Amino acid sequence: MDLTRLVEGLEDTTPVVRTDFSDAVAWRRVLERLATPSSVEDYEPNVAPVEDRAFTSTTGEALAENAASIGPIGYVLLADERSMTEAAAGTEITVAYVDLSPYAFEDAEDFNTFPGRTFRCVVEEVASIEANLSIANMDFHEFADNVEADGVFRGFPEE
Repeated sequence: MDLTRLVEGLEDTTPVVRTDFSDAVAWRRVLERLATPSSVEDYEPNVAPVEDRAFTSTTGEALAENAASIGPIGYVLLADERSMTEAAAGTEITVAYVDLSPYAFEDAEDFNTFPGRTFRCVVEEVASIEANLSIANMDFHEFADNVEADGVFRGFPEE
């Protein structure tokens, strides 16, 4: 698996890696929903689709293993089989958010994160997560540690 495509030409964006190629219509739905601006200040996520069959069935752990050879990448979204099934069914769509950030390698314990740490989030939260991570306003673990009982981040609970 060549991860150079995740870093070349995608500076300042979060790659959305398609790992399931079973349904082109579902993939388009995932991308359309990801492009929907956030309800907070209409922020549109800065994401870039990556369609390469070499990433079929890729997991966060597999990306982390391969990323070590080229250095830290940042964050990656995986549109996997579950994402495609949800999109095809017209239900809530989730994607896997993967941490491959620079500090994940040197400061994993301090930041409570590890290369390949993954959590699922609804696509409506991607813009907010991406914005906060891109300006280092929040750390990855703050989202990963606040998933609901089913393992999906749907936003922070109202206080």
